[in-house]
Amino acid sequence: MLLATKISPPRRGRGILPRPRLELYADQLLERRLAVLEAPPGFGKTTLATIWAERLSALGQTVAWLSLDAEDDSAQRLLYYICAAINKVLPEAGRRCLDLGAELGFFSAEALSSLLIDDLARQPTPLTLFLDDYHCIDDEVLVEALRVFVQRAPEHVHLVLVGRKDVPEPIVEHLYADDRLEIDSTMLRFELEETRDLFRKGGVQPEFGGDVCSIQQASDGWIAALRAYLLTPAQGAGRHLPRSISNLFDDILAQLPEAMARCLCAVGVLDKFSAGLLQELLGEAQADELLLLMRRRQLFLSVLDEHDTWFSLHPLFREHLRAACLRQDEVAARKLMLQAARWFAQRQLWFDAIRLGMDSGDVAQLREWIQDCATTLIEQGDFSTLVVLEKRWQMQASDSPLPLKVTRAWAMGLALEHGPAMRLTCELEAEIEQQTPSEESSAIYWEVQAIKAMLWALDDRYALAAPLARECVESGYCTQWAANVLLNVICGAHMRACEWDQLYALPPTQRRSQGNRGYFLHECYRQSLYGLAEMYQGRIVQGIAALDELLQQAANQSAADMRRPNPVLTALPKGLGAYGHYLRGDYAEAENLLQECLPYIKMGSFIECTAFAYTAQVRLLAQQGRFAQARRLLDDLESLALARDWPRLQARALLERVRLHLLERKPREAQVCSNLLQQLASLEWPDQWVDREYFALLARLWLALDEDCCEPGLLEQASALLGRFKASGLWLYYLELGVVGGLLISRDQGANAALPLLSAELDLLEQSGAISLLTDLPTQDTCALLARLCPSALQQRAANLLGIDATAQSEHCSQALLALTVKERQVVQLVAEGKSNKQIARDLNVTPETIKSHMKSIFAKLKVDNRAQAAVMLQQA
Repeated sequence: MLLATKISPPRRGRGILPRPRLELYADQLLERRLAVLEAPPGFGKTTLATIWAERLSALGQTVAWLSLDAEDDSAQRLLYYICAAINKVLPEAGRRCLDLGAELGFFSAEALSSLLIDDLARQPTPLTLFLDDYHCIDDEVLVEALRVFVQRAPEHVHLVLVGRKDVPEPIVEHLYADDRLEIDSTMLRFELEETRDLFRKGGVQPEFGGDVCSIQQASDGWIAALRAYLLTPAQGAGRHLPRSISNLFDDILAQLPEAMARCLCAVGVLDKFSAGLLQELLGEAQADELLLLMRRRQLFLSVLDEHDTWFSLHPLFREHLRAACLRQDEVAARKLMLQAARWFAQRQLWFDAIRLGMDSGDVAQLREWIQDCATTLIEQGDFSTLVVLEKRWQMQASDSPLPLKVTRAWAMGLALEHGPAMRLTCELEAEIEQQTPSEESSAIYWEVQAIKAMLWALDDRYALAAPLARECVESGYCTQWAANVLLNVICGAHMRACEWDQLYALPPTQRRSQGNRGYFLHECYRQSLYGLAEMYQGRIVQGIAALDELLQQAANQSAADMRRPNPVLTALPKGLGAYGHYLRGDYAEAENLLQECLPYIKMGSFIECTAFAYTAQVRLLAQQGRFAQARRLLDDLESLALARDWPRLQARALLERVRLHLLERKPREAQVCSNLLQQLASLEWPDQWVDREYFALLARLWLALDEDCCEPGLLEQASALLGRFKASGLWLYYLELGVVGGLLISRDQGANAALPLLSAELDLLEQSGAISLLTDLPTQDTCALLARLCPSALQQRAANLLGIDATAQSEHCSQALLALTVKERQVVQLVAEGKSNKQIARDLNVTPETIKSHMKSIFAKLKVDNRAQAAVMLQQA
């Protein structure tokens, strides 16, 4: 639930004392990227921040506000509320993040930050964002959520952090001193004159309030203590200053009727409450009377929502009341906590229920709740949220029941936390071994084995996953959930072994009507594997159709239950579908799908989906001449591969680096990457797939295109691997390898020697429509390369695949180029040489913006979509 009051500045209370020396700092906020209001509780931080916000708004500045609390202790939720706060004042910003809704926990903080930063960069309005009570958020979460945002936000965005602790260093380490404004408790403390003014404004004359100097010394200028003193009624003719804030709170309680004081202490065990909850705990009459009393006497009561239904007490006051309640009768206090927890649980407000359940000490009830909500979360595909919840409440304790540990292991595995999940399964195995053999222990044992099979599969170790999955199925102890997971593991194993018949013979995923509440999660993985298998076999259109069908199911489900499907799951078919569309030359559709899925692709996707999505994006960027962006994307991909220890994904990243370097005419860098690929190819690894060997060989063949002849034995190795691909039906790789291999055979051994292979390649390309395998050869001029190396008998067929009329193309290109100005022809010539806009600008002694303008004109006159097509036209002319 999005609480409107969280994204609105708090209403200023009555009796706020003007403090010009602090209020004037508002003028400096627009000159600094970051301002920090840091002090212990009760120093007036939020009040001052509210005054700043009002001052800026009065000056016509755009101000966004977000009040944080402990429930925001995840990077995704925090960023969601930041987007909501900004969207409230800038409707064009933050919308994409807000549309994610309940699926937010599946996205990386960096992805969400990037979406928001992009939105803010598109609009020029200066913005000041206030984040109040950031101390409620763990440092790790705070860094994850804000590091990228603070570092990369546009210059017209200013951030004000308000809290009780130091801002974590990773957030501010890149900022210079003059980029920051820091206000601490020393500056926030009331000075003596301010204390006198406060008492006068509160109707307390200093002569009746004791020595103001003594009050100032005892309180050390702490506004919370001073205000608590103002709430203490006069005692006869004089007053005395309580020695501590605790005594001040005791004095306030002492002024209440005894029954109301006891009820108020009971409220202290609640972080938040509503009238309904108080009526459940105290009875209707006492609850209504207490709520009215707190409102009238302003007993540190805060309203949490715009409908005045949820409330909380000031943390200091709440802590004091809680301690008093536990001192009076700890047993009764724990029972009260459990009663409140059950009230929250009945309404499926699991966070509050679990927190109070922990405070109550009823571990059995607490674990039951976590297990109940864990099952629901996993069935909905919300495994990341469950992992965060389990981490926060540390339910992995050794005395946790086995079913709870099993549920947690499933969640961690689906969230790709292989190491912690595998350690937990080992603990489970050890615990099961100590039990007396029974049907129940056998069932749990085999479910743990199913988890291990899933972990090995998602970690790209099918040599370990496949036999274990089959053993689990044959055991007969699989739950319905485990059976569906194991079928997907076996499906992936059949695909790795190119056992296509066995793959298609697998039973379908059990449907929701058959009791499988996790149907969509299982079906997402299954259909994505089917679509991938189709594409591996060269049936690109059929693969895309299978993936589109899955996305249609997701859309239908969303329409039926008004809940958007988890975008981490839909990223699977979208990522693979993007690669399929790219292969067929449908670049616009590929880009659309990549924009939707790329931010989420790393959060729950198996390795092929990640690899193909990144490959499509990198090649699209290279096609558009955006080599720097392509390299950065490969940096990200390689970092992911190293973090997850996926050599096969690292090999894919290196292969794409080889291609990029060759396109940029950097043969030495390409050779280095090729050498690294050879090392990865020789690595012993249980991935049971040909990728690393294939990528290493393909890189060597690409490099050979720029040589006079191939190194000895290279073409023989290619021929042998082509034979293996043909025998196993791995036609996608056969096509890619056969194109470059055939051209090299034509060059080294003559056109007649290459004719059978290249003719077969063109047949397959025509059937599959995967024309990008022809255009993706690492050269700036594909047409020139084909004209030089492809047998003349096949050149017309190749030209037809590329959409080129060979007889008319040269004349057309010449006429089109005549329409260009002299300067534009110079630009095209430099583009054909592989130079970037910045390099061209330096060569022609103009600005990069001028080159961009020339490129737009060139594209329009030549009727092309990108730099590569313009360069090809120049060569053909």
